[in-house]
Amino acid sequence: MPTENKTTNLHLNSWVGTDKPKRTDFVADNEILDQVIGNHLENFTMHVSEEDRALFEQPFVIGVLGGNGNATCKHTLPINPSCIFVCLKNAPFVEYDSTNGYTICNGGFVTTSDGGGTAGIKMFLNTVTLSQSTIASSGRFLNLNKNGGQYFYIAFK
Repeated sequence: MPTENKTTNLHLNSWVGTDKPKRTDFVADNEILDQVIGNHLENFTMHVSEEDRALFEQPFVIGVLGGNGNATCKHTLPINPSCIFVCLKNAPFVEYDSTNGYTICNGGFVTTSDGGGTAGIKMFLNTVTLSQSTIASSGRFLNLNKNGGQYFYIAFK
């Protein structure tokens, strides 16, 4: 028979030495546990932080940036990304100009965790700075802010 003593939260039987539990008491307690634990496990909002929830809702942003031909150009993004990839539309990420003997960098990436990335791109908070060369230097020509160039980007939270 069920006991008069119950647990505080789930109101399960909390027998004392003189109680005489029956099988039905255990079955009733198991049904309570199954329902409570089952509901808890199915409640994903309870187990996810606000930061994680924001990542699930929109973990990245895709867009287009326009080049203006200046040595550098700053663009403000709608998020503070942890990593961003940028590449000139209709061009390979990197190509080699065999006539002039240098590499043309049409794309780049940068991370905020350590500031690491490729030449020609920098990021601070939600601002990305892209660079454009006028002449090749150290065997490379930065082509990340070509006048009239369209640059696709994907920025990850």
